[in-house]
Amino acid sequence: MVIFTAIFGFLFFRNLTYYSELSYQLMQNPYYAQRVDLILGVFAPLFNSNSIILLMVIPPISMRLFAEEKKSRTIELLFTYPVKDIQIVMGKWLAAITIIFLMLLLTAPGPFMAFTFAESSEWGPILAGYLGIFLMGVAFLSLGLLISALAENQIVAIIVSYGALLGFWFLGWVVEPDSGKQIGKVLGELSIIGHLTNFVKGVINTTDLMYYLLFIFTSVFLTLRVLESKRWRG
Repeated sequence: MVIFTAIFGFLFFRNLTYYSELSYQLMQNPYYAQRVDLILGVFAPLFNSNSIILLMVIPPISMRLFAEEKKSRTIELLFTYPVKDIQIVMGKWLAAITIIFLMLLLTAPGPFMAFTFAESSEWGPILAGYLGIFLMGVAFLSLGLLISALAENQIVAIIVSYGALLGFWFLGWVVEPDSGKQIGKVLGELSIIGHLTNFVKGVINTTDLMYYLLFIFTSVFLTLRVLESKRWRG
């Protein structure tokens, strides 16, 4: 959380400084000055950069949720507790989500600071961007949870998590969506980063929202199935 907040603070300071210098230079030209936008100049690139940071920090959070239990042989003890499998999965999942929420909450002073010096406060795009980043982070976590349930140790879990997330990240780059090929459009829709674009622009699209919700639900559902299979297999 400290590392994530420190990197966010550095990127925010860099973007805000560049935006301030650019605004000062464009004050002499009213036409260009009107086209300078705080959201597109500071927060849009900031949210895009933070998606990469989340890709780096979330697999270490998710890697030991189940893999560590199996390595230390405490998962058998966990199965003997009077709790259902869905309660185990949701307990670990919600605990990890809390960490993501707190990480993003620590970055909240940034927008307040920026809007203190701005003539107008546009909170809609900021909240949409935070929603997109949060959903992407939970999607990363849900996939990491599934891989942790499949893996036997943390090292394997984190390596496979990075590989799987990068695979979904680069999926839309295999074929250009604008190339006219149907496969390019399909892969573009499956790319996990492609659905963040509208959120960063301040647009909450139903398609993007449903993609992340279905991605999260599918990963958690498969995790539950994996856990149940380990129980009846002994």
